[in-house]
Amino acid sequence: MTDLISLLEQSEQKCTQALLLDLGGFLVCFKSNSSRLIDDLRDYYQYFLMDSDRVTREPDSIVIGYQCATPAIAGDWQVKQPDPGKTKVKESLLHLRPGELVIHKVLTGIHLLFAGKRRVCFGPLEANPNQVVNFINNMHLDALLSPAGQLFHASGVCVGEHGLGMAGKSGKGKSTLALRLLQRGMDLVSNDRLVVINNEQHLGMHGITKYPRINPGTVINQPELLDIVKAEDMARYEAMDFHDLWELEEKYDAFVEAAFGVDFVLNAKMRMFVALDWDRTLSAPTRLDRRDPKDYPKLVETVMKSPGIMLPASSTRIPAAVVEPYIALLSECEFYVLSGGVDFDAAADLIQARLARF
Repeated sequence: MTDLISLLEQSEQKCTQALLLDLGGFLVCFKSNSSRLIDDLRDYYQYFLMDSDRVTREPDSIVIGYQCATPAIAGDWQVKQPDPGKTKVKESLLHLRPGELVIHKVLTGIHLLFAGKRRVCFGPLEANPNQVVNFINNMHLDALLSPAGQLFHASGVCVGEHGLGMAGKSGKGKSTLALRLLQRGMDLVSNDRLVVINNEQHLGMHGITKYPRINPGTVINQPELLDIVKAEDMARYEAMDFHDLWELEEKYDAFVEAAFGVDFVLNAKMRMFVALDWDRTLSAPTRLDRRDPKDYPKLVETVMKSPGIMLPASSTRIPAAVVEPYIALLSECEFYVLSGGVDFDAAADLIQARLARF
C-alpha cells in the first residue's frame, strides 16, 4: 500500500518542470516530473502558453501532475455508481477530511486529489494526457461557476463580443454546426461546456479550452480538417454509407486556430441561443424560429448539466441541475429552435444573418 502523504511529498519535490497557461484571464501553473507530459500539454495548449517573464501576479490555480505507477492507496474507497443508463464503473472515491477528496479513475489508474486549493493528479499520466487536460480545465470551470454561474452542456461561437450558444441531444450535430460557423470566420468560445452568468447588463458566456472532438463525417465535409486524418483512414471513411459514417465512434481533436484561422476566445456576451431539434431523416427545409424557452422545457433540459464530482465547489452549490434557472437565463437572450431536416449550410446562413444584427 502507498502512503498518500508520502506520495504527495514526492510529487512536490519532483515536479519541477512548469507550464504557465492563460485561459481567458484565468492563470494556471502546471508542474510535472515528466518532460513527455509537459511537451504533450505544450502542444495542446500552444495558443494559451504564457511566458513567465510576462506574469505580474500569482496564478489562480497550481496543478501538479506526478507521473508514476498506479498507486494502491489504503482507505475506505467508495464505488461511484454509473449514471442512469450506464453500466461501467469509472470512479471510486476516498473522502479525507471535510472538503478533501481523492478520485480514482478506474479505467486508467489515475488518481485526482482535491484538497482546498490544492490540485494533484498522479499515476500513468503520460499514457492519458487527455485526462490531465480535463483536470486542468475543470479547475477553470469550477472557478467560472463561482459564485453564480450556471453550467450549460453547449457549444459557443462569437462575432467580436457577440456570442451564440448551441445545444441539442447527442448526435444532433452541434459541434459540426459550430465548425461550419468557424469556417465562415466566427471565433470559438467553447466546444461542449459553457458557463452562463447574468451580469445584469448582459449574459456572459464563458468556455474552457477543450478543442472540438469531431467525427469522420465532419472531416470529409470540411477540407480544412483533412490534414488531421491519415490517408488510409480517409479512404475507409469515403467508402462508407452516409448513415454508417454518422454513427461511427471515432474522434479527432480539431485545432481551430490552425484549421480555420480563427481564435479560441473563451469569453463573449450571449446574444442568441439555438436549440437543435432537427432530424436527419426528414426532407423538410431547415427552419430557425424564435421561441419562448418557457414553452420548450424538454429542449431546455438538453442544455442542463450538473457540475458533478470533478467540480467539488460547484457541486456543493448545485447538487443537481434543475430547469428553472436555465429558462430564466435563456429568457434574457434571443432563443431559437432549429427544426426540419439537417442542412448545416442552410442553418449557418440563417444563424449568421440573425447574429449580424447585433
